[in-house]
Amino acid sequence: MADGDVVLDRNFEVDAQEGTRAELFAVEDSSYPGGYYYRFQYYAPEEGEQILRYDNAHDSDVGPHHRHEGDDVAGIEFDGLQDHVARFRQEVLQINARR
Repeated sequence: MADGDVVLDRNFEVDAQEGTRAELFAVEDSSYPGGYYYRFQYYAPEEGEQILRYDNAHDSDVGPHHRHEGDDVAGIEFDGLQDHVARFRQEVLQINARR
C-alpha cells in the first residue's frame, strides 16, 4: 500500500425502518495522524441528521482523532484502522438500538 491508496470505501444501510446509513472511507496518507485520512459517518439522510462521525480531517484542541455526536466533539484514541472501524461499528449498533 502507498499514499493515495483507498483502503476502505463502504456505504450501507444500518436500519431500513429508521432509514439510517453508514459510510466508512479511509485512504492511506502518511501526512495524517495514524497514517490514514478517514471519515466514518452514521446518519439519517432523509432527516438531514448526522448521528455519529469519526474523522481526522483537522487537528483541534481535542487532538487529531475526533468523535462527533450531535454538536459535541471529543478526542478519541486511534489504535490502528481495523480497531477504529470495529469501535465505530459497535458504537453505531449501540446508538441504533436506542433510537
